[in-house]
Amino acid sequence: MLLRFAPLVMMPMLALGQLATQPVIVYRGVLNAASLAPPGLPNAGIARGSVFTIFGSNIGPSTPATVTSFPLFPGFNGVNVTLAQGGTSVSAIPIFVSLNQINAILPSNAPLGTGSLRVSFGGRTSAPVSIEVVENAPGIFAISSGGFGPGVVQNFNTEGDQPVNSLDSSAARGQVITIWATGLGRAPFADNIAPTAQNLEIPLTITIGERDAIKLYGGRSPCCAGVDQIVVRVPEDAPLGCYVPLRIKAGNTVSNTVTMAIANTAGARCSDTFNPFTSLIRNSRRQGMVMMDRTLHQIDSYITTTEQNTTEAVRAYFWNREPSSFAFDPQFSYPPPGTCMVQQASGNLMRGAVLRGSLPASSSLDAGSVLRLSTSFSGTAEIPRTLVPLAGYAAVVGSLRANDGVGLPKLDFPNATTLSFNGAVGEVSVQPNLTNLFAWGGRALLERIRRSVNTRIQFTPNDFNATSELSLVAYSAVHNATTAITCLAAPGVDTIQLSPDLMSNLPQSFGRPDGSLAMLGIGIVPLSRAVPFSATGLDGGLLLFSQWQTKSVYIQ
Repeated sequence: MLLRFAPLVMMPMLALGQLATQPVIVYRGVLNAASLAPPGLPNAGIARGSVFTIFGSNIGPSTPATVTSFPLFPGFNGVNVTLAQGGTSVSAIPIFVSLNQINAILPSNAPLGTGSLRVSFGGRTSAPVSIEVVENAPGIFAISSGGFGPGVVQNFNTEGDQPVNSLDSSAARGQVITIWATGLGRAPFADNIAPTAQNLEIPLTITIGERDAIKLYGGRSPCCAGVDQIVVRVPEDAPLGCYVPLRIKAGNTVSNTVTMAIANTAGARCSDTFNPFTSLIRNSRRQGMVMMDRTLHQIDSYITTTEQNTTEAVRAYFWNREPSSFAFDPQFSYPPPGTCMVQQASGNLMRGAVLRGSLPASSSLDAGSVLRLSTSFSGTAEIPRTLVPLAGYAAVVGSLRANDGVGLPKLDFPNATTLSFNGAVGEVSVQPNLTNLFAWGGRALLERIRRSVNTRIQFTPNDFNATSELSLVAYSAVHNATTAITCLAAPGVDTIQLSPDLMSNLPQSFGRPDGSLAMLGIGIVPLSRAVPFSATGLDGGLLLFSQWQTKSVYIQ
């Protein structure tokens, strides 16, 4: 009896063994190698002639390998990547292969539109996944390798002196820089040979701090197939700062946004005089960051009855972060006033997803089991530990509904409010800064934002000594991806303008309740008045109180 059933027992085991070595491309795992733009967003296509990345399991050898010489070939270390559309099939060119990641060049003759991509390795082939092939999909490489934060940018001093732009080595206004990217479009020579340095015949715009830069060169890098170099002169009126936004537009597609540092003197350390969080992020190892905010919400999209309420919340993060000349925090590394940052993420940022570049839970520090908020108006509230959306402490401490008055705000008198905690980082007691609420007269009437036209958002600051912030967050449920825009306005400025290029990577609202949502918010964010605090286990800390108004909108 045992012998008769032995083959039936062994067959499932054999199938499991085959499955264990079957190449698998992860869901939504084919991305622009530089931007890593989430699939489905407007800049997420894979351009002809560009470098793209495949994430998966068992898709290559356990020992990573990189090509070292030309010409390149369709197969490398047993890895083959094919793209099929209808009756047409082309082979991509692998240039880096490993167990879980492949970098490859999409051939310039790849058919445009939706195609099926497969990976073959070790005699086995993966199931197909869909990718969208386009003419142009620029992505700027970032130091993070994740498409965010400081970009891979070189400051040109001389031919032999081209340091990487960083917080400690800024570019100057008028200086020539080189931007490293991919996805400008196909080149007029073969993809598998050493590229020729020549400008590509592609409409190309480079924006630095919302100013157009003068292009000197835009084409392949002679060093590397599929890799583009864009050489520009920094605008003479570019804003100074550590996180000046940089993006490029090739054809009709706008890249990811990265940052660069600009100072009055080439090679100098950058400075953000408007934002004390920059110094905390770049210089302190053990950091404390606390945000307290009051927000007046209005939601009237996809619902029959307008919802209005006021919430008051506390969020606190305590990190052990290594000081770095490329330090970047997606929440606190603000762009200079008058400029905008664009960030993209998989998942819904309004429902627990995190911005790319956020520190992991393993970097968090212990400030005790709870933080305590005390007010003379409404007693004490506790802010517990949380892992969502980030490891730290978070709680809504007050909520007041406009329609029935149910609820009780707790931050009504910030000057009589105290936040305290006692944990491994030490004991702290700190009171927040003050700020004034502002007037946003057009909020109730604002319903739709068109990506194709300039949009001016006007408000009355009231606090003329504080910066203002615009936040526009759009989530697409069908693509499970979010684009977030953050713009800063200098004290006293009452208008923020959103250009079509800035908004081009917002996902469109489909006008039906499918889980998608876009929210526009304006806040008075007095960065210069953030309150410093110290503790035995911290090298520095800052607490910021801000006031916001938000409005749900449709993106068209």
